[in-house]
Amino acid sequence: MRTTLSTLVALVVSTTSVFGSLFGGDTPQTNAPVLEKGWEYVTTGSTIKLAHVKTDTRLTMPQVSYGGGSQQQAVTAQGDASLTKALWRVEALDAKVRGAPVSCGSRLQLVNSDSDHSLHSHSAHRSPLSSSQEVSAFDGRDDGDIWTVECLKGEELWRRETPVYLRHVDTGKYLASLSAKKYRQPISGHQEVSAGKKPDANAQWMALEGYYFSRRPQTPQ
Repeated sequence: MRTTLSTLVALVVSTTSVFGSLFGGDTPQTNAPVLEKGWEYVTTGSTIKLAHVKTDTRLTMPQVSYGGGSQQQAVTAQGDASLTKALWRVEALDAKVRGAPVSCGSRLQLVNSDSDHSLHSHSAHRSPLSSSQEVSAFDGRDDGDIWTVECLKGEELWRRETPVYLRHVDTGKYLASLSAKKYRQPISGHQEVSAGKKPDANAQWMALEGYYFSRRPQTPQ
């Protein structure tokens, strides 16, 4: 990462057994765990790991290119929460102040901190396993990198450790992963990540581990 821990106003989050305590069966619940005051929300500039709620995997960039389609870098979901390739920097387009909570419905880009590639999608290419809309990591910036966070249960701000949907602005599709769609070598066991039509259980994600900024308290005058 470009920024060292010495320069961050950040909290390193280590979340354990979140899924076992919150979710039973295939239908996730939305009751959020208790978080320390001031650290409840995903904020602009934070670097986070996105967990696929249904399968307890992390959104990652394994540095393998697609053999067909766009031939850009693949994006997958995998179970090793320790990988740095699963860290994504939140660049909120509607809130420029670092540490400001990300509002539900706002636009953002997610940039892989290990490669500086953006989470990207496009209607022109199909994903290799499910033939859904391809999701890739793009070495650049354009409109295909912009996503909207859609919160559940009427939330106004993107709360950590609470399921959300990520909708691709350019195509209206939702970031998703299916447990039955797994790659073989060279990324054996990684789940395909694609963009689907429906905001269903396969399209729910939540922010877990990471380096989170908090808004600095104002100095009394």
